[in-house]
Amino acid sequence: MTVESKSKNSVKRTRLIVGAVVGIAVAVAAAFVLISNQSAVSTDAFDYSQIPQGRQSDGGFVLGDPDAPVTIVAFEDFLCGHCQRYKVHVDKLITEYVAEGLARFEYRFTPVVDPSYSWQTAKLAECSETLRPGSFWNAHDALYEIASARQFSDNSSRIFAERMNMSYADLLACTRDANQVNKDLQLANQLGVTGTPTVFVRYGDGFPQPFPFGKQPNFEQLAAVIDGAS
Repeated sequence: MTVESKSKNSVKRTRLIVGAVVGIAVAVAAAFVLISNQSAVSTDAFDYSQIPQGRQSDGGFVLGDPDAPVTIVAFEDFLCGHCQRYKVHVDKLITEYVAEGLARFEYRFTPVVDPSYSWQTAKLAECSETLRPGSFWNAHDALYEIASARQFSDNSSRIFAERMNMSYADLLACTRDANQVNKDLQLANQLGVTGTPTVFVRYGDGFPQPFPFGKQPNFEQLAAVIDGAS
């Protein structure tokens, strides 16, 4: 083989390698875009409008049929890593029991992770509902997605506003007077909540009681209590 032939073969191999690398890069970029797009719309993946939404007498946010015999009460912080992972159980609870009218789910703001942003996320969630009634549970999901994807910062509030298609200025103005987090924290202190997530159970309109399987029951334990109350 001549030097010229070797040179041509080397060039061909180089082109093939470069082509393969470019192809892989394009595939990775396409996958990233697909995943990003899925993340951007995932907060609307569950149609909460088909489930009754309400609030307790002190303002606590509740999802589900008011006539359901049992309410699962969760004290959580959007920035809490354990809460972010626990959401898998909550999502299944909502899908299999709350959406079917067999139970209710009550969310209570419990700012324990960060002295600034934990309070801010709670106020943003409340203000989402204030500015657009019926949006709280989508805001709830959006805040968990944002908080679990990155460290929460001032820019995260802007990301939340964009995700919810709301005015950032209006949200910030609303947060100055939002106070549901204070009411929820008062209830948490009354019940002796020391960490998140902490789950209680409310039978009918009664006062929240300690969950029989511990503070962080899995889906099967949640289901057992609900089935037992039906």
